[in-house]
Amino acid sequence: MLTLLQTLLIETLPSDTDPILQTFIQTILPAMEREFGLIPAMGGSETAHYQTLIKQGDRYANENAKRWATKPDQSLLVHVLNGLLTAWNLSLYLPQHRQLKEAEKRLLCLGLTLHDYNKYVRGQGEEQPPPKAHEIDAIINLCRELGEKLDFQLFWDQWQDYLLEIAYLAQNTQFSVDSNSILSNWENDERQFTLDDRRLNDVLRHLLAFGDVAVHMGDPAEVVTTTKGDRLQDHLDWLNIPQKLVYHRLRDCRGLITNQIHNAVVNFARQLGWNPILYFAQGAVYLTPTDVITPDLADIQTAVWESLIRGDEDNNQLGLAAYFQRGDVGFVRDGKGMKIAPQTLELFTPADLIRLLPSVVQIKVANVKSPATPKRLEKLTLTDAEKTFLLQGADIRADRLAELIILAQREFFEGSQDYIPWMLSALELQGTISPEQTQVQSGGVNYGWYQAAAHYIATHATLDEGQVKDFLGKLSDRLATWAEQNNLLKANSSPTYEAFIHYLAQYLEVYPSNQPAVEFANELNTYSLAKVNNQAICSLSAGDPDAEDQLDTVVLFKPQQYSNKNALGGGRIKRGISKIWSLEMLMRQAFWTGASGKLEEQQPVFLYIFPAYVYSPQVAVAVRRLVKELKRVNLWEVRKHWLDGGMQYSGLQTLSWRDEAEIGRYGDSYSRADLPFMAMTYTTTRGKTTTDAWVEPSFLALALPTLLGVKVVATSSPDPLYASDQEFVESAKLDGAAGFWQILGINQNLRLQDLAPALERLLIAYSIHLEFRSSPPDARWQALNGTARDLATDVLNVFAIANEGIRENKREPSPEDVKRIWKYAQLWITGDQKMTEKLQLIERLVKEYRQFYQVNVGESSHAVLLPLAKALEVILTVPEQIAREDVILQAAGQLNDALERQEVYKRPFLMDKSVDISTRKAQELAAIHTFMTTCVDELFLGLYKGDRALLQENRNRIKSGAEFAYRLLAAQEKQTEKTQTKGEK
Repeated sequence: MLTLLQTLLIETLPSDTDPILQTFIQTILPAMEREFGLIPAMGGSETAHYQTLIKQGDRYANENAKRWATKPDQSLLVHVLNGLLTAWNLSLYLPQHRQLKEAEKRLLCLGLTLHDYNKYVRGQGEEQPPPKAHEIDAIINLCRELGEKLDFQLFWDQWQDYLLEIAYLAQNTQFSVDSNSILSNWENDERQFTLDDRRLNDVLRHLLAFGDVAVHMGDPAEVVTTTKGDRLQDHLDWLNIPQKLVYHRLRDCRGLITNQIHNAVVNFARQLGWNPILYFAQGAVYLTPTDVITPDLADIQTAVWESLIRGDEDNNQLGLAAYFQRGDVGFVRDGKGMKIAPQTLELFTPADLIRLLPSVVQIKVANVKSPATPKRLEKLTLTDAEKTFLLQGADIRADRLAELIILAQREFFEGSQDYIPWMLSALELQGTISPEQTQVQSGGVNYGWYQAAAHYIATHATLDEGQVKDFLGKLSDRLATWAEQNNLLKANSSPTYEAFIHYLAQYLEVYPSNQPAVEFANELNTYSLAKVNNQAICSLSAGDPDAEDQLDTVVLFKPQQYSNKNALGGGRIKRGISKIWSLEMLMRQAFWTGASGKLEEQQPVFLYIFPAYVYSPQVAVAVRRLVKELKRVNLWEVRKHWLDGGMQYSGLQTLSWRDEAEIGRYGDSYSRADLPFMAMTYTTTRGKTTTDAWVEPSFLALALPTLLGVKVVATSSPDPLYASDQEFVESAKLDGAAGFWQILGINQNLRLQDLAPALERLLIAYSIHLEFRSSPPDARWQALNGTARDLATDVLNVFAIANEGIRENKREPSPEDVKRIWKYAQLWITGDQKMTEKLQLIERLVKEYRQFYQVNVGESSHAVLLPLAKALEVILTVPEQIAREDVILQAAGQLNDALERQEVYKRPFLMDKSVDISTRKAQELAAIHTFMTTCVDELFLGLYKGDRALLQENRNRIKSGAEFAYRLLAAQEKQTEKTQTKGEK
C-alpha cells in the first residue's frame, strides 16, 4: 500500500530521476512516515518535552523544554525528507571528479535518514537518553536497530556492510561540538571503514551538512542575515561548487495573489540562470553562478504584473485577463442589470471592452425560463396592440440585447448626446421609438431600452440565439469603431496597476538587486485620516490608503449594506477594500469559480497550508498536486478507512484524497510551474449550521499535518492569520471553529505531539455520530454538538448512544460491533484517570456477577442485566438511614431470591456437579455478597459519593455500559473456548 505522500512524490518526480532516489521513496519513505511522522525535529509541545526530559534525568528539563517549544513545529519526517532531497539536489552540481558513485548515493540517503537519531530517541519518550558522541558502540547499535525498523534491507541489501559509514555520517552530519570525526575512534580490529575517508569527510559530510542546515531555515533572507547563510556557502566552497546563494522574499501572505507573485518571480529568476533549491512560505532561495546577474527591480515588477494579468502561456497558466474575457469574473448581474468591476475597466481599453460585451452578456444573461423583458414592459404605458406586438419578442434574446445597450451607455457613453440616436439607427428604430422613450426608468432600472430590444426582436422574430449572438458581436464592433473615430471614449488608466507596483516596491525583496529603501507606511495615521474624511477603509489589510468601496462585482462575501444608524456625533466608517485585495478576490472568483457576493452563503472555511520551515522542490510539487486535485471529503469513507486501519491514522493513507477527474489533468509541466508557497483551498457546506460548515475542515486541519507534515490554519476569515510560517509555531490552528470542537475538549492550537490524540478523538466522535445518530445519506451534522456533549460528559454515554442507534435500527449488535464500541470507549478515555476507573469498575461488576449468573447474549437486556438491575433497584429504594452492611445483605437476599426463580443452567455454580449442592450454594451466596459489596462500596458510595439522585440520573448509562461489557466478556470467553478446543484437537 502506497502512502499519500509517497504516491504524490512518485507521480510528480521527473521521469529522469535517479533510480536510487526512486527506490528510496518506494521502500524507506513509508517506514519513515510511520516512525518519524509525529516526532518533532524542531518545536513541539513543551509539556511533552518536559515529561520526556524528566524521565531521562535531564537537570535542565524545564529550560530545555521551554526553549525547544518556542520554535515552530517541524516533524522529523519532514526534516529528514527535505534535508535529504536538498542534499541530493546539491550533489548534481558537484564537479565531475566529485560526482557520487552508487554506494555513496545510498550512503547519502541512509546517513541523512539517521542523522537526528537523538531526536528519535527523545520522541519515543524512553527513559534511556540517546547515546553521547563518544559512545560509538551504542551509536552503531542504535543505527542498526533503526535501520531494521526503517526497512533499509529493502533499499540496499549491503547496508549492513556499510553500517560503520552510516553511523559515522549520522553522528557527524553537523560540524559541531557534538561531532566525533576522528576516524581512529570508530575503527578497531573488528570493524573498518569500507569507503575512502576523503570521500566521507570531503564530500558526503558536506552534502549532508548543507541539507541539514538548509532545513533549519525559516526565512529565505537567512542566507544573508544569519550565519546559516555563511555556513551553507562554506559547504559549497568545500565541495568546489562554484555557486552562491541568493533569494527573493515577499513579506506578506495573502493567498492566491502572493503565490502568483512568487511563481512569477521564480520564472523570471530562472531566465537569469537562478535555480531554486529551497521554497518557503515567503519566497525562495536560489543557486546562481558566482558572477550573478543583478536584476532590475522595475523589470521584475513588469514581469510579475504581466504574469498576473496575461498568464504564462509556456507553462499553461491563465492570467486574470482570460477569465475576464470569458465573463467568469469582473461582471455581475442583479435585479438592476449588469455591472462591471473597476478592475475590468482598468485592464481593458473601452473599445476592447465594448467588443467583449457580447460574449459576457451571453454568459451572464441566462434566465431563459424567466426573461426580464415581459416584466419590464409591464412597467411601461403601452396600448394593447403595442403590448401584443412587443410580447412576440419578449424573451431571452431581448434581455441580452437590452442589457448590452444599457451597460454600454452607463459605462462608456454616460451623458453622450449621440449614443441614443446612433443606437436607434443601428436597430432601425429611429422612426419608431423616440430617444425619450429609451430613457424611461424607475428605481435605477432602465425600461425604455427593453422596449426597443423587444421591438427589434419582434420585427426579426426568425432570429435564433446564435444569430442574435452574431448580431450583438457586429453591433458592438460597429459601436466601438464609431466611438473611436469620434473620440467619444475616455483615456484608459489603471490605478490598480499603480497600486500593485507600489505593493511590490513595499513588500518584495530580491537579493541581489538595485532595490531602493522602502518607505514606512503609518497605518494608524492612514486609518485615522480615513475615519475623519469618511473614506472607505480596507477591512482586510489594516487600513490600506488605497481602499475603495466594496462592490458586489469584486468581493466573494456580502458587501457592506447601507445604514443610517451611526453613533451620535460620530463619523461613519465605511468598510472598503484595497486594490490588492480586490485583485485577490477576483483571482479567487476566477480560479475557484466562485460567484461574487455568493460564497458567503455557502459558509466557506479556508485552509491555509504552510510548509514546516521549508519545502524542497520535489515536495513543493507534490503538495501542489494534492491541493490542485483535493476532492470533497466523504466522512463516511473516512470512518470506514479509519476503522479498517484498526482505528489508527495510518488507515487514512488508503483514503481516496483526490478527485479522479482532476488526476493528471494538468500534466507535469503545469504542476511544476505553479508551486505552493502558501497553498490554500476552502470547503463549503450544503447545510445551514456552523457545525455543518466545520466538520470537514476540522478533519482536514488535523489530517493534512499528520499525513504530509505541513502546517494548516483553518479559519472562516478570507485573510490568512499569519504573514509567515515562522509566526505560526503550531502544526494546526482552528480559528473560530464550531462549538463541537470546544465541547470535545480539543485545543484550537495544536503542537505536533497533539495531532494524533486530537485526530483520534475527533474521529471517534464522528464515527459514533455517523453510526448511531445519522440517517443515511443525511449525516445530521447539526446534531453533532449533542453527540459531543454526551461523550464529553460520561464515557458510558458511548454505550448509551450505541444502544439508542441499535434499537432504532431494530437489530442485535454483533461481536464485532461490541468490540468496536468498547474500543471507542477505551480510546476515548485515554489519559483520563477518572473515566478509566469508571469503565474498569463497570467491567469488574459484570465479571463478578457473571460468576453466578450467565445468560445467552441473544436474550433481552432485562435478562442480561438482571443482577445489576436488582442491585440498583435496592440501593435506590431502601431508606437512607439503613446501614451499609444492611443494604448489602438486603440486596444480596433479594438478588438470591430472584436467582432462585431462574433456570439452573443460568447459574454456573449450580451447574458444577463436581462438588455437593451445599457447597455450590455457599459459593453462589459468597459471590453474590462480593458483587453486592462492590455495588454498594465502589459504585454507590465511591463513584457516586452516596448520592442516590446522582445514581438515579446515571442508572441507564450504567446499564448500557454493563450490557456491552457483558457481551464483550461473553464473546471473549467463547473465543477462548474455541481456541482451547482447537488446541486439544
